[in-house]
Amino acid sequence: MKLNKEIYIKYFKKNRKGLLLLILIIGMGTIVSGINPYVYGKIVDSISDKNVYSLKKWLLLFGTILIVTLILESIESLVGNWLTNITENQMKLNLFGHIFSIKCKKIDIYETGELFNKIEFDIENIVSYYLDCMTSILMIVVNLGISVYFILNISKSLAGITFITIPMLYFINFIFQKKVYMMNQKIRIFTDKYYSFLNESLSEVIQIKAFGLENIVSQRYKEYLKERLRILLKKEVLLQKIGFIRGGSGNIINVIILFIAGMSIVAGNMTIGMLVSFCSYMEKFFEALSKIMELNLNKQEVVVSYERMNEILNSEKEENNGIILKEPIQKIQFRQVIFGYKDNLVLKKIDLSIENPGLYSLVGSNGCGKSTIFKLLERFYECKVGKIEINQVPINKYSASDLRNNIVYMPKKPFFLQGTIMDNLKLGQNEISDLEVIEVCKKVGIHSDIQKLEKGYYELIESGGENFSSGQKQKLGFVRVLLKKADIVLLDEVTSDLDGEAERQICNQIEEIAKKAIVLNIAHKPESIRRSKKVFFIQGGKIVAEGTHKALMKNCVDYKKIFAN
Repeated sequence: MKLNKEIYIKYFKKNRKGLLLLILIIGMGTIVSGINPYVYGKIVDSISDKNVYSLKKWLLLFGTILIVTLILESIESLVGNWLTNITENQMKLNLFGHIFSIKCKKIDIYETGELFNKIEFDIENIVSYYLDCMTSILMIVVNLGISVYFILNISKSLAGITFITIPMLYFINFIFQKKVYMMNQKIRIFTDKYYSFLNESLSEVIQIKAFGLENIVSQRYKEYLKERLRILLKKEVLLQKIGFIRGGSGNIINVIILFIAGMSIVAGNMTIGMLVSFCSYMEKFFEALSKIMELNLNKQEVVVSYERMNEILNSEKEENNGIILKEPIQKIQFRQVIFGYKDNLVLKKIDLSIENPGLYSLVGSNGCGKSTIFKLLERFYECKVGKIEINQVPINKYSASDLRNNIVYMPKKPFFLQGTIMDNLKLGQNEISDLEVIEVCKKVGIHSDIQKLEKGYYELIESGGENFSSGQKQKLGFVRVLLKKADIVLLDEVTSDLDGEAERQICNQIEEIAKKAIVLNIAHKPESIRRSKKVFFIQGGKIVAEGTHKALMKNCVDYKKIFAN
């Protein structure tokens, strides 16, 4: 009950009018259909007595009840679907938004499939269970009330035998509920991995084909499907075992009741119609009891889903109530910064100082910590040892969202959202005019490529930008950089897929940006590095040398090796 109350307050209270309407409709339908067995028994007795008038009367009532029940069921289905979808949407939106608000170190512990599983299936599980629970309460109460009343009135001795099933069914549930909980936990853990594998495999089809890994990936998928089948069959066996014990116990009770009722009819103490009515009400009685037991077992699955959802909702959120930048960013300082991911130490006492706008490059082998410096500047992560200062103020004093508004980050592979080219270039900056976007595209050298498309700037970008080459995607990403006009520009190998002329064109634009902004550039190709005001050479998580490209080529042997070829 505590779980139900918590879910109601958090997610259903705002839709309580719809919930009350649904419960009312279900209550009316249950009451109307609850009269049916009694009427059906009377029809049987009217046929047995050959009473045509009585038969017509009861048949008319029976038909009316069936029509009213059908109407109420249709309305119940419509209201139930509306309430389910609107509540699921609210919960999914809440969880989705929360994922983007929590700290990156918390996000890192989840696989993509796990997050997908939580948003889609865990929430659907919770909503369907809660609505089932809330709407079933009235049905259970009404069905139990009606069936108990008629069962007692028809035969107290048969009623006594029927009621024996209550403690028996509860005992069965009590034995199995922990096993059901553990089974659902295993299924959720497996499906997290399963959906992560599917997501990774389907998003990297080209790379898998390029390395000839089709058979290996297919074999792994086959293993996942075998494991999925094994786990689901194991759950089904458990449920069937519970159902078998329940059904077997119920069947024994039914045989005993039919024997006693049959003897009563032979003795003239009960009519066949009353036996039909008793059996129907007994079925309703068992239906209500079974629903209670079913809800109890299903709750074990919902507890797992609710715990998983709350794991994210209770995660530490990013703070956005810090200092707001009022002056342009002129200075970046790293003081003895040590940082790593879990047990992997990446930065080892980094000292880095940048003053005034200009182009600055970070050079070093893969994994030396260049991209990590970007992530720390964006405040995706917080350093535990050392200090990072922006304009001589510790970086963690600033509002994270405001700081990011003053920084633009372009990765090697730009990301694209569903929408048109124009939407993807503006990225929510609606104050930018279409004409301004077109002018920037001309500077970057992508305008003519866009013009060749059927809908030009309003062409839809395919998933992952698949309708553009890697070089074109880098140009589109750089258009965003120019449009944002930020104080700090972080460029991560942004010319890696460009040929000589296109690279020079982009580097010219980078130099233009660097007149007014601090541009930090990660590169392996020499074109942008040669133009840098200062180059920081990183080895083993430390800055081992700094200076112009020309000076480092002359004085640093390890640096020279990088460009030897």
